[in-house]
Amino acid sequence: MKIIHIHHHYWPVIGGLENVVKALAEGMAKLGHEVHVITSTHGAEGRPREEEINGVHIHRIKSIRLGYPDLTYPLEYPINVLKNADIVHGHSQNSLFTVKMIEKAKELGAKTAMHFMAVDALSDHPNSLVRLLGPLYGRWAVLRAIRSSDTRLVKSLRDKEILKSRYGIDAIYVPDGVNEELLNMPNKAEEFKAKYNINDPFIVYIGRLHRLKGIDVLIKAISIATKEEPTLTAVIIGPGDQRPYRELANRLGVGKNVVFTGFVSEEMKIGALDASTALILPSISNYAEAYSLAITEAWARGKPVVASAVGEIPYRVKHMVNGLLVPPRNPKALADAILQLIRDRKLGERLGAEGKESVTTWDKVINELLKLYAS
Repeated sequence: MKIIHIHHHYWPVIGGLENVVKALAEGMAKLGHEVHVITSTHGAEGRPREEEINGVHIHRIKSIRLGYPDLTYPLEYPINVLKNADIVHGHSQNSLFTVKMIEKAKELGAKTAMHFMAVDALSDHPNSLVRLLGPLYGRWAVLRAIRSSDTRLVKSLRDKEILKSRYGIDAIYVPDGVNEELLNMPNKAEEFKAKYNINDPFIVYIGRLHRLKGIDVLIKAISIATKEEPTLTAVIIGPGDQRPYRELANRLGVGKNVVFTGFVSEEMKIGALDASTALILPSISNYAEAYSLAITEAWARGKPVVASAVGEIPYRVKHMVNGLLVPPRNPKALADAILQLIRDRKLGERLGAEGKESVTTWDKVINELLKLYAS
């Protein structure tokens, strides 16, 4: 089968959705399928326009960007790649690049699938201009993606519900997975603690350092929680500008309680989860949480999750069942939830074990998608 995945970013760009597309593409290539990724040149860091990596044929397309990554517009179309495809799978209707490529594929007669993400999710964005114009763009993109896709997929039950109630679309739920070895690999806690000289207790955040992710809320929560647990540390893992968050931590007197690692290897990331009390996701916007792979990874290691009730999170994280939910932008509530898990380790173990029951693997996800492609 000739399979094409589309998103405006691909490796070497690192991010949640970029990692998802890479896992799907390489996993399908390993099964013997002819797999292509059509992406933009943005973030390619001088990589060739055309290359093959791990069996995946990558096509980097000239494009322009209108401020935001989602507003990436292709300036050309790889017609010969698209027109002979058995399936063209687009990732995120919020990506203008993805929508335009799917429309072109449909025009050329290819069968198309779209994974809808963060549907109608910009109304709570902290930027007032985005709040004003974003919903208009979001609805336009959803309608264009519906018209140009034969198969409509979601990875969030929130998006499934909204597509049904607002657009009359019955989408198929196919969530993301994790590698099988993540469920069974040895505990890496001591390796992480030794490398970064960190002791218990600590909590971990994994993701981009972006204003929508609520890193400032987490640091404020730590300033509250350390009044009762002075040795508590927050480990913040991920790419982005650390400077404003370091300055905030220092102003609040918790500079020594917040450790920034930047980007780390997969092994070190797992070690951080293994050694932590919990994964913390303090996001402040629905748009920021279309589907959190970090939650799945934490559950795969049997760890509880403390997260803001935004986006798809409350559809997966059930309070006092497999994690703790807190209101967004509320440092006091977040601090209380962190302290609760630090003081009741058995509760954390129970919540993490319950979460692990819901984890699926990439092999299962890929097999399900291949069946949908062929049906």
